[in-house]
Amino acid sequence: MKFNSSITLFLVLFCCTSTYAQKTITGTVLEKESNQPMVGVNIIATNSNNSTVTDFDGKFKLEIPANSTTIEASYVGLKTVKIPLTNNSNYTVYLKQGQDLDEVVIIGYGTQAKKDVSSSIQTIKTKDLPQSTSSSFENALQGQTPGVNISSSSATPGSAININIRGISSISASSQPLFIIDGVPLVSRNNSSLNANIQPVNPLADINPSDIESLTILKDAAAAAIYGSRGANGVILITTKTGKLGKSTFDVNYYTALSEITNYPKMASSENFKSFFNTAAEFDGLGKDYFDWIDTSKGVNTNIFEEIFRVGITQNLDISLKGGSEKTKFFVSGNYYNQEGIQIGQGFKRLSTRVNLDHEINDAFRIGTTFFVNRSNHQRTIGENDEYGVVINAQGWDPTAPLYQENGDYTNPFKYNTWWPLENPVLIANQYKNTSQSTRLQGSNFVEWKIIPDLKFKTALSLEYSNFVEDSFVPPGTNKSKTGEAIYATYEETSWQMENTLNYTKKFGEKHDFGAILGWTLQETKAKFSDQSGVGFATNNSSSISAASTIIASSSGKNQYGLQSFFGRANYVYNDKYIASFTLRADGSSRFGENNQYGYFPSGSLAWRVNKEGFFKINAISDFKIRTSYGVTGNQEISSNWTGTYTLNANYNGTPGIAPNRLENPDLGWEKTKQFNIGVDLGLFKNRINLTVDYFNKQTDDLLLQSKVSGLTGFGNVFQNIGAIENKGFEFSLNASIINGENFKWNSGFNLSLLDNKITSLLNDGEIMGRNHILKEGQATSTLYLIKFLGVNPQNGDAIFDDINKDGIINFDDRQIVGGAVPTYFGGWTNNVTYKNFTLTANFQFSGGNKIFNQSRHVYENFGLTKSDIPYANISQRVYDNYWREPGQITDVPRPSTGSTQMQRFSTQFLEDGDYVRLKTLSLAYKLPATFIKTIGLNNLSLYVQAQNLFTITDYLGFDPEISTNTASQEDLNILQGEDFGTLGQARTFTIGLNTTF
Repeated sequence: MKFNSSITLFLVLFCCTSTYAQKTITGTVLEKESNQPMVGVNIIATNSNNSTVTDFDGKFKLEIPANSTTIEASYVGLKTVKIPLTNNSNYTVYLKQGQDLDEVVIIGYGTQAKKDVSSSIQTIKTKDLPQSTSSSFENALQGQTPGVNISSSSATPGSAININIRGISSISASSQPLFIIDGVPLVSRNNSSLNANIQPVNPLADINPSDIESLTILKDAAAAAIYGSRGANGVILITTKTGKLGKSTFDVNYYTALSEITNYPKMASSENFKSFFNTAAEFDGLGKDYFDWIDTSKGVNTNIFEEIFRVGITQNLDISLKGGSEKTKFFVSGNYYNQEGIQIGQGFKRLSTRVNLDHEINDAFRIGTTFFVNRSNHQRTIGENDEYGVVINAQGWDPTAPLYQENGDYTNPFKYNTWWPLENPVLIANQYKNTSQSTRLQGSNFVEWKIIPDLKFKTALSLEYSNFVEDSFVPPGTNKSKTGEAIYATYEETSWQMENTLNYTKKFGEKHDFGAILGWTLQETKAKFSDQSGVGFATNNSSSISAASTIIASSSGKNQYGLQSFFGRANYVYNDKYIASFTLRADGSSRFGENNQYGYFPSGSLAWRVNKEGFFKINAISDFKIRTSYGVTGNQEISSNWTGTYTLNANYNGTPGIAPNRLENPDLGWEKTKQFNIGVDLGLFKNRINLTVDYFNKQTDDLLLQSKVSGLTGFGNVFQNIGAIENKGFEFSLNASIINGENFKWNSGFNLSLLDNKITSLLNDGEIMGRNHILKEGQATSTLYLIKFLGVNPQNGDAIFDDINKDGIINFDDRQIVGGAVPTYFGGWTNNVTYKNFTLTANFQFSGGNKIFNQSRHVYENFGLTKSDIPYANISQRVYDNYWREPGQITDVPRPSTGSTQMQRFSTQFLEDGDYVRLKTLSLAYKLPATFIKTIGLNNLSLYVQAQNLFTITDYLGFDPEISTNTASQEDLNILQGEDFGTLGQARTFTIGLNTTF
């Protein structure tokens, strides 16, 4: 009996102990910034296998064993936190952004833990960027990433943006990166037929920036080689937003922005204009009243820039719906964007929608689809970068000439006092027509099969369709065309891609992590295009080609090319310390000669996490990784095909005929870029401070260039693989959480890139490009070639030029290399300060080491030049204030003269430094308290005000140092940079907006 009592007592005590040891806790997980519940957060009881996941309301319930003293909460992209267990049974857990080495980042055809990355990549989350009012996402990236130089050539709405990752790597082919959006290559080249002397449109402006979740930039060969023949210029992976497990949320983002020109040269008044040219005549012995026939008595003093510039209004509305269950997740969005240009006659509109769906059929199969459609309308002005441009005609406008006559007609500059203006700039902006319409559709579907837990097969089929229609019209009765002229052009392109990948990941024991991927892809692109032009219009009310009296040209064509690829990558991590990754891709392209259709692009990278070694005892260093990589990538982005082609319109004596159109080179192959990279990643004080340093060396060989051939072939030249370019430099990035208090936080980041770009081998060394540039071994790809201005003789005020051939005549034979147009350094400084519900963002951008030939200045700094016995153009106030007046005066402005000896248009008189520092973004946001917004049925409400391009520190005398006139082709972007000829400067923009969720 006593024995039974003992057993009973033992069982009771055991049950009580077990009940105490296995206590249950509950809790809620909230996102720190928004105070919103988070679904799908992993909750783990330490020292056990007990875990759970938060539900739709962010709540969880978890049994805690006796040996667990903490719980751990983790979510991809947020900082993992540990919470000590107390006697409480209910916990509130906050997750927030932070440096988390276990964070998963996007790489080519997959993902990888950030700590295991051995190549040079940069991931940017759009939520960390200030709201951009630009039509495309690239502007928001300026100054954010080392090694990536982004420049906006013009303030024209929807105009192209130039992006170079680690320098310019080609002459004839594109140096722009490859864009991949949700696994689909994006057509990013400009397909406009109206490129000449006008800023091209930006195809990337078709993409709604608010749809983008993150961007990953692959910079070195180890990261980009998996894209083979398209990876030489780097790769930008764009990941759009997807649905999340939890309650459906509806997001609205609306803003209105006001934009104005940041700067323009101050011009002389009517009286000063007349006085200056009289002074020029007096210096030349013509008398001090020689130009008194210029009538200033009517008091007309036209400020031409106030007439062509305006306050442009931009309106943007984004709406999106996202949510999902454990099986199905969805994201649906719509966007309306309407931007008025700061120059009259310019604008851009976009209407787009996106649907992203993901469905898990069962434990083995998952399917998904993305669908995007867009319609964009561009309104540009004709001849923006040429003599009939709005700005360039305004720069030479006679200040005594009104813009309108008394009867309301536009003033014709030919009837007034300056030689330069060819047309009334307001007439050009209002009556000359240049419109285009872009339609883009992109869809992708995939099926993923989990064959076994560690092995997945994925197949995806995508389609992209783009259509571009342009209409250009110069009305009759204008100075450019007395009878009127018009152009109508179309470009239609369809591209499909099939992609199959087999992905294996496995952890062997505690120390070995292995991953591998094999892939096979097929891609085909077809394009059709047409171009018609006509002259002779009876009215300016119709720009249709059918209304022309004469069709002067009509053409159409098509092209087609394909790409087949095989690729593989293997990743290995030993003991969380030693990292290796190797990639090989084989690309077969129909674009190249039959002897060189396949190219092979290998790469390898190694990394060592020094801080994981037992001998490493520096507690202040939380992460210390040394990386190195080497690989080969290719470039095929030039024209369409290089195979021999025939023309079908070789008619002879009225009989149809076929004739060779392009000479074939069967040995033609890829441009190849070999890149070495070595870098260090350093984290201090639990990664509150992060430093990254990289050195890179890119050697591009086998440039695709035209080479002369014997005239016996019937052709003058043929494409060959000749020439080489080198880009090398350093990248520095420093990010710090300077203050990390409960209510006050200050995060700051600084990055700097140093670049040395030069041509190392060239068949036609010393070839002069246009009037201002030269291709020369040992010099940058864009090198300026001008007559050298030596200054002003202080005794007589004459301009002095370098007569290098000593023939006593200053002309084009005296041109010489005067500097490179490629920036040698660039970077940015970002700051984000949060106090309670207020967030202040201040981002600076800088660039320099390059020269700019400000050809515009030759118009309004003409130093008294006359043509046809009338003043060349008006002058700037700077010239009027600083011109040479007396012996001994030191100035860079020569004495006025009606002759041509004081000015050389293509000389360093107008060469300037391109260095600048700009406050790119200044933003203040306020998040209304959660207790208040819930009373009005909202989950989140933020209000913000913002200024972009608030000020720029520069010595540049033109509109803006971040401009470029020559943007009509990829070749121009590579070798004709650094020229400003009437190009529209950047806009200063003030924005007010709101973001809300309900």
